[in-house]
Amino acid sequence: MPGRGPAESVAVWHLWGIGDARTVRRMSGDVNPGAMYRGARERIIELVSASSVDVSMVVPATPEWSVHDVVAHVAGVARDAVSGNMAGAPGDAWTAAQVARAADLSIADLVAQWQLDGPFLDEVFAGAADGLPAAGVMDVHTHEADLRQALGASFEVPADFLAWATQRLRGGFAEAVAARGLPPVDVVASDAEWFRGRFGRRTADEVAAYRWSADPTPYLDTWFIFGRAPRPLGERT
Repeated sequence: MPGRGPAESVAVWHLWGIGDARTVRRMSGDVNPGAMYRGARERIIELVSASSVDVSMVVPATPEWSVHDVVAHVAGVARDAVSGNMAGAPGDAWTAAQVARAADLSIADLVAQWQLDGPFLDEVFAGAADGLPAAGVMDVHTHEADLRQALGASFEVPADFLAWATQRLRGGFAEAVAARGLPPVDVVASDAEWFRGRFGRRTADEVAAYRWSADPTPYLDTWFIFGRAPRPLGERT
């Protein structure tokens, strides 16, 4: 039995500040982020389990991490959730510890661990009483897309996830703009670009090239949740 219950684990994911809990509840409807998380887990496992995958390859979207490191992180999130090791989540030290403790594990070991621990998060993400823990679901899809780009696979993030995520990312951006005292602004971009752009997988120039209703310059610091990409990924969405 994990040290923390689902309600406590769920609360951590709201620290990402993508939108408040009331927004999550309004958007929940019939959406099941737990099923989305499970789908991403299954696709990542299939992707990285291929014998041709070089697990030491650097992932351009996270240049300090290899393919192995990314899998260590996503599997480590589930391990930490099950064990109740959520102190410091989702900070850099927390994620770095996931990578470090998995350094001597094979991809097969990490996959087996994730298959064992992942169903706990399926349930947490699907049934939290205080709203859907969107950040954890967005994180696994972000790293799925990162891995696909690194391994030369096409961008195939499910449309239902993108629609759900973009709705929340739009709401969170509007809230952040208002909090900074900036005038409201409209941004026209595809769901995929909202998702990849806000999570720092696009450069400032790429985001500025979206269709903005005003000069994007004052808004860029607010747009990027985890900082801007230093160079284009060349990803085609």
